[in-house]
Amino acid sequence: MYMPFMMGGYAAAVLLMLAGCRVVTWSVPGLRGVRFLTWGFGCGLAGVILMALRPFAPAWLTILLANLAIYAAQFLLYGAVADCLGAWPGFRRAGLALMTVALCGMAWFTYVDPDLTARILISSAVPGSCTAASAALLLRHLRKAPRGIGGSATRLPAMKALAGIQILLTVQHLLRCVLTLLYPPAQILHLDLIQAAYTYTNLILNVAGGCGLIWLALCIHREDLEARAETDGLTGLLNRRAFEEILTRELRRARVATTSLAILLTDIDRFKEVNDSLGHQAGDEVLRRVTRALRESLRPADVLSRFGGEEFAILLRDTNLGVAEEVAERLRLHVAGLTGLPSGLHITISIGVAANDVNERLEELVRRCDEALYRSKRAGRNLVTLSREYQTAAGMAPADAVPGLSLTS
Repeated sequence: MYMPFMMGGYAAAVLLMLAGCRVVTWSVPGLRGVRFLTWGFGCGLAGVILMALRPFAPAWLTILLANLAIYAAQFLLYGAVADCLGAWPGFRRAGLALMTVALCGMAWFTYVDPDLTARILISSAVPGSCTAASAALLLRHLRKAPRGIGGSATRLPAMKALAGIQILLTVQHLLRCVLTLLYPPAQILHLDLIQAAYTYTNLILNVAGGCGLIWLALCIHREDLEARAETDGLTGLLNRRAFEEILTRELRRARVATTSLAILLTDIDRFKEVNDSLGHQAGDEVLRRVTRALRESLRPADVLSRFGGEEFAILLRDTNLGVAEEVAERLRLHVAGLTGLPSGLHITISIGVAANDVNERLEELVRRCDEALYRSKRAGRNLVTLSREYQTAAGMAPADAVPGLSLTS
């Protein structure tokens, strides 16, 4: 097959992918990886156009510069994968060094010791290394990605598909090297069956890889939007809506498994006075420090959220009221011991604690916990108060509110 005709078709397909990338960018601004993907297809387009000029232009343009553009395209496609995943491009230095060596080798086997087979081997080694690096990066992230519902689980199908395409590209480049060594081509202008088949499959797989990366970028973009909708911007914690969704699921699970869970509502004492006297920047710093203190005192399985303003909500899975009381007391002491706050502030928190009851709805559980928190505030602050229903059910006698513990009556 006459190579300039095939390269013309290749260029048309790449041009369509470039147009698709621009449409996606206009439709969904800020997609990670698409900028590098666009640059990569742009370099690829330049490379195949230069190759199509081989019968009419000098070798430095149609061989050296054309292959350099193809190398850059593959390297940018690896960069697109890394950018999409938010990963450090570890192959960056090695890839640039490989491109430099390959270009020198291409010049040697073009002008000093002309050898078509060697040039084909080089032109497959660089893209094959880039696709192998992309596949390795995707597989590493696949192993780390959570398999449950939510989180980054929605991106898993796209990651698997893109990793499979990168592996196929790597195998294709390797197979081309082997077959080229076994059946060296006589010349390049009229492609033999091996080189023509490679060109066709390489085009199809690269287009599929571009589509797969756009799919992955859209999945990650959607996850980012969902995370922003469920996350408090100042503290990085879940917001109230996300917490209540999790609590609803956990109440359902606890009802089926007949297990217990507890929630804590925590409020920073006299926080409004901090904002009024020291300003909102100091208030924001207090919120961040209290957030860090609460995180340090909780288990990884516990759920911490900013419930609103200076109020935090905590879900303790598989925890009864007695253990929840101990956790709440630990949190209270930890926050009370914070130092280095703006203007030497001394911060305390009040906590309400409630454990689930059989068939109890979310609203009722939160109401009981909120009432316990209110009694902590009314009794003098810097207190842990258990919900009234638990005390009555357990047959406990009401206790006077003292720093550290209050059993509501």
